[in-house]
Amino acid sequence: MASEVILYQDEFSAQVYDYHTRDWQADIQFWLELAQQSGEPALELACGTGRVVLPLARAGVQVTGLDASPYMLGELRRKLAQEERGVRGRVRVVEASMTEFALEERFGLIYVPARSFQALLTRADQRRCLECCARHLRPEGRMAVDVFNPRLDFLIRPGGHDDAPDEFPGPTGLTVRHEAHADYDLVSQTVIGSWRYQWRAPNAEMIGREYALRLHYFFRFELEWMLEACGFEVEALYGYFDRSAFTAESPEMVLVARKKS
Repeated sequence: MASEVILYQDEFSAQVYDYHTRDWQADIQFWLELAQQSGEPALELACGTGRVVLPLARAGVQVTGLDASPYMLGELRRKLAQEERGVRGRVRVVEASMTEFALEERFGLIYVPARSFQALLTRADQRRCLECCARHLRPEGRMAVDVFNPRLDFLIRPGGHDDAPDEFPGPTGLTVRHEAHADYDLVSQTVIGSWRYQWRAPNAEMIGREYALRLHYFFRFELEWMLEACGFEVEALYGYFDRSAFTAESPEMVLVARKKS
């Protein structure tokens, strides 16, 4: 599978995101507790359709959601309009790149959930993002990042890796089938993903859309050194959102860092 369309940079992939991620709930309580511990307001980078922003706002957190995709933010604004007035008043929506944003506010917490930091493929973009975050944090404010823990068996597997097909009810009420293939570039530490969605139209015609997704995969010390070089001191490294210790078998690397005074 190959495609020139980048995932979440068109209307369909933004609309289907909430259906595709319907079971992604394990991290929400973690981000909520971290926001409450760090002090308001909070800033979420790559907030997408508000999967995390809205639960935080419902719990009383003042939160800004920033994303570069107008399609994802369109879904967030649509959902936000259905919330009660108090929730709407606690959410600010900003369309901008997470490598170069300029906001007047200073935040107690800036966090990047759902492995979105991995969409920054170059050291220059990664550094620009972290330095921009440091400028937007209050003294002693926190920065938190979630990335996946690379699996050696995937990295060395000839021919790449296929995810098991997934089917779910999509935004039109029709069953959508999702398939994904990933290759690994060991030189650039890049996952080269191809995603395909298929569904059957009312006239029985099969319709499909394909998307490209590239992610940089990080190793522990690489990411810790990067945070330290950009003005942070790593406070904690977890292997999952239950705050379990990081091990070689952990599915995630969840790093929490504090801005150096």
